[in-house]
Amino acid sequence: MEKEIFKAPLDSRSTCNLSERSRGRTYVETGAFRPHGGESQKVVFDSLGEFDAFTTTSALYPVADMVEQPPAIEYIDADGRKRSKRVDQLYTFADGSKYAAEIKPAARARAQNLEEQLGYVAAAMPDDFADNLVLITEENYDQWEALNARRLFAYRREDDPEAAAIIAELAAEIDLPVTIRELIARAAIGGRAWPEIFKAIYAGVLRPIQDGVIDLDMLVEGGVQ
Repeated sequence: MEKEIFKAPLDSRSTCNLSERSRGRTYVETGAFRPHGGESQKVVFDSLGEFDAFTTTSALYPVADMVEQPPAIEYIDADGRKRSKRVDQLYTFADGSKYAAEIKPAARARAQNLEEQLGYVAAAMPDDFADNLVLITEENYDQWEALNARRLFAYRREDDPEAAAIIAELAAEIDLPVTIRELIARAAIGGRAWPEIFKAIYAGVLRPIQDGVIDLDMLVEGGVQ
């Protein structure tokens, strides 16, 4: 077997100098998308909320790239004063559209009247910066969605085409809903089945009967083939 050579992830592209020694920040090496020709990219998050916003967005939408803490936008506020705002995340989707995102706890966003402020920032954004600016809070997703997205993020770090093909074949043969536990037994590939079943759910190859945390007892049926 050819020996694998470890390659360190590319540096974060954040325009802020965020110290890795800070206890208040979360540091993650991304595998949820593979920019730069398939190489892994280090992504820096200021909070678990930013991480959850990233993973849930990447789970639900075809994210081609994401830059954290992109260059600041100069804008004029409601009082006519010049200000500068650096949004938290800048997404590029597979269709080429770009969305800037500000992530804040819902209570803080309301207290700061953040939506109004972001309206002025959006109006000042250069056309090539982003198509829109959105506010993301924990109220935009359920906690079970965040938990599932975190796991999906981890499983997408590695590919197993053979296991994925086995799961897709089993999904096409499902007549009645089955538990994930039973599907793993049918696959007969041990622990390799679980990550690929997880990914198959988000790819639409398998469809859960009801929403919730993905676990061994969840009922699934065949989805889009």
